[in-house]
Amino acid sequence: MSNGLTERIKDAMNKLVTLEIITAVGDVTLKDEKVSPVIDYSKNPKVILTRINLLQGDITTVFHEEYVTGKYQGLRDFHAAREKEGYEMVKANIAALERLWEFAQSMTS
Repeated sequence: MSNGLTERIKDAMNKLVTLEIITAVGDVTLKDEKVSPVIDYSKNPKVILTRINLLQGDITTVFHEEYVTGKYQGLRDFHAAREKEGYEMVKANIAALERLWEFAQSMTS
């Protein structure tokens, strides 16, 4: 039993490499809560996208100019708050996985 748990913990750790935060206004469809939203870029949606590589520490943020000079300036602060929340969530998840890993290892000893 604990071997299956160990494998699931390893799989979860491998998936915690990149945190992606998207704020989009426009033609966006959420087909499944488990995958990223489908954004129709041909209809010029206003998007902020942040990718944080948790292993390298690299952070990349790109956004439409409407978030700087246009009517969506207020959403820029919303997106920044979501970045912070996402980072804190990942930290908590890593700590929980670490505790689970230690537990699984103690079960196999």
